[in-house]
Amino acid sequence: MNAYEKIEKIDEKEFKLITGVTGEVFSAMLEVLKKKYKEEHKQGGAPGQEVEMRLTLALEYWREYRTFRHMANDHQIGKSTINEMVVWVEEALSESEEFKLKDIKERFKEEAAKISVLVVDVEEQPIERPVENQEESYSGKKTAHDKVSDRDKR
Repeated sequence: MNAYEKIEKIDEKEFKLITGVTGEVFSAMLEVLKKKYKEEHKQGGAPGQEVEMRLTLALEYWREYRTFRHMANDHQIGKSTINEMVVWVEEALSESEEFKLKDIKERFKEEAAKISVLVVDVEEQPIERPVENQEESYSGKKTAHDKVSDRDKR
């Protein structure tokens, strides 16, 4: 049983929790993807993975940000294949008018004054090290790696 067959059988609330979208949105996405798939394969060619499976794996990746290696292990599909499927779904949905993101300013025109952004740079935080009472927690012992042999001193 593949991932799509599993989520197909669950109720709407659980479906949204697992995929991050409602069944209605999932169906709309699926329609767009099936049209794209038919366009690409109208002259034949290798069918590859089902469109439903592609969408399911893309939603799983977006929802959980799992590594392709873990997804490949769970679904018994190559990680490069999963990457190709996710990229294909992203491109197909972004090309469609229904799922194209409009300009952010247009979408939130009335609320633009209310929007504020807080950016926190946490990359260069100082390392916290014990400063006081270090002697109490340090045994004074050295490991074999820390010792310098007489031969190395020469």
